Amino acid sequence: MSEPVIEVRHLSKSFGTHVVLRDVDFTVNPGDVTCIIGASGSGKSTLLRQLKTCLTPHGTVSGTVCLGGTPLKDIPFAEQARRIGFVLQHPDDQIVTDKVFHELAFGLESLGCEEKTMRLRVAEMASYFGIADWFERDVGALSGGQKQMLNLASVVVMRPDVLILDEPT
Repeated sequence: MSEPVIEVRHLSKSFGTHVVLRDVDFTVNPGDVTCIIGASGSGKSTLLRQLKTCLTPHGTVSGTVCLGGTPLKDIPFAEQARRIGFVLQHPDDQIVTDKVFHELAFGLESLGCEEKTMRLRVAEMASYFGIADWFERDVGALSGGQKQMLNLASVVVMRPDVLILDEPT
């Protein structure tokens, strides 16, 4: 059996005296689709943000989160950016550029992807998601649903090992 992609052991998170997560354990194996379901305010987004350290909110945390057997805290941000795709709950919180094409290319460019490869991967994703005719559009002119689609395409273009979707519907 192969090693888990994500392994969470005894994860607890609190903000001051308010405990949000208490002794959470789960494993995600290669090819798994895992859903986290709960009431609004129950800590789902807080839990998901523990799976990528640059998104982890301040507070007290204990326990271990591993990616491919390595503690997440020991994996550099650039490697996490390449291996962990994360689509935020609110699309406007994730968009960082002005044009659709720039948004699709941003992550690859930030990781130093060769231009030819970047252009090919951006074109593939745009075609796959049916958004190639949006290339020159201003991201501010997109609807909320179009922004969600763009965010998903912008993450998938990086071909992450893990794809995390916070409130994807």
